[in-house]
Amino acid sequence: MLVAALGLTILGFAFLVAAVATGQIGWAWACIAVGALGLLLLVMDLIRGRATRDGSGQHPPDAADEAEKTDAHIDR
Repeated sequence: MLVAALGLTILGFAFLVAAVATGQIGWAWACIAVGALGLLLLVMDLIRGRATRDGSGQHPPDAADEAEKTDAHIDR
């Protein structure tokens, strides 16, 4: 999602330049809409990131880590 937000930032900047260069209000509104969408993506990523943490500051283990633990337990 961060890559999408970065892409929207670049697109918003292009709309801003177009609005200043042409003087048309439509480009400015497009810049505002794209910026709002990028902000929404950043907030969603922040909320999702906080929900996945277990309070210890570490991210939850990957599925590959869980598979390794299971395989090690079976081999014993």
